[in-house]
Amino acid sequence: MAMRAGAERLYSVEEFEKLPEFDNGYELLEGRLVKLPLTHINHGRIIRRLIVAYYNFDPKEQIGEMLTGEVNVRLSDNHAPAPDIAFWKRENKPADSLGAAPRPDMVAEVWSSSDWEHPTQARAKAKRYIEAGVLLVWLINPKQQNAEVYRPGQPVVTIGEQGELDGGEVIPGFSVSLVPLFENRG
Repeated sequence: MAMRAGAERLYSVEEFEKLPEFDNGYELLEGRLVKLPLTHINHGRIIRRLIVAYYNFDPKEQIGEMLTGEVNVRLSDNHAPAPDIAFWKRENKPADSLGAAPRPDMVAEVWSSSDWEHPTQARAKAKRYIEAGVLLVWLINPKQQNAEVYRPGQPVVTIGEQGELDGGEVIPGFSVSLVPLFENRG
């Protein structure tokens, strides 16, 4: 563990799991504790709508398991972010644990206001997932009403407001239209 006089403390995932911050709204990013930002109501609605769409498609979790609720996922020894949605294929489904979950097969992140202020950081986070072995990342932007799709070895694809997110080989047969994700049903 690297420590210098006056430097902030860096943690491993194992150390992070023992801290009170672990189950308390924090991520571990490159060894640093980072408080998860507060989100807006549309952020929560989009996440809920994605989860509902998936469980309507695969109610018995025969293809895999999709979780939300800021579950920390271990991408390396010092990196355990908490994606908005994480999906594991059935054969990779994590065992019950109080620690960080293993690397997921798919991640969805919904942009928050901090992402709109720093879009390069949001995109860097998506790329970090891919570099760590995640097979599919959806970066959903409610303000622009579009989504960016990241896959290993492929260019980023932007899906417009009228398009669909496709689970591809990770979630075969699953797709969801962006229109109902962004719809204001108020």
